[in-house]
Amino acid sequence: MTNKFTIKDFNKMYPDDKACLDEIFRNRYGDLKFCPQCKKETNFYKIRGRKSYACQYCGYQISPLADTIFHKSSTSLRNWFYSIYLFSVSKNGVSAKELERQLGVTYKCAWRIARQIRLLFKQNREILSDIIEIDETYIGGKHKGKRGRGSENKTAVMGLASVLEILCKPQITTRGYRP
Repeated sequence: MTNKFTIKDFNKMYPDDKACLDEIFRNRYGDLKFCPQCKKETNFYKIRGRKSYACQYCGYQISPLADTIFHKSSTSLRNWFYSIYLFSVSKNGVSAKELERQLGVTYKCAWRIARQIRLLFKQNREILSDIIEIDETYIGGKHKGKRGRGSENKTAVMGLASVLEILCKPQITTRGYRP
């Protein structure tokens, strides 16, 4: 049995905008224990009516959406998260028209969401060139049953590397092979 992230899991994990905002806060700031301004150990609380958090002592505000694709968007965070989910599970991509139907928003809004997500997926894409080495392995310990590919208890891990320079060129001489 494989662990797939289904729509049921998505709905359980992100039932509303607050859950989405909390997830962004955790991803950007982790377990922020100390206020950056007053340096006291604090618990940040969500400000009612705003998409930001404040220090319980000095009131210093942190906005987790700043410098993200969600910044200054009036579209609900749950719609954004659902759109990203659709992009991640789709084999052939997602059109703006499909987002319009799924989210119940205008075409203009759906087009903007799709554009932002596509730009996000394009970031930091380095193309490997020259000679490329590819290897795979399966991790998960020893279990009874099927081994290697297709095993239920193993996770496939694949690695790619660009070989910039060949360090050892074999030379064939009249006396035989010499590295």
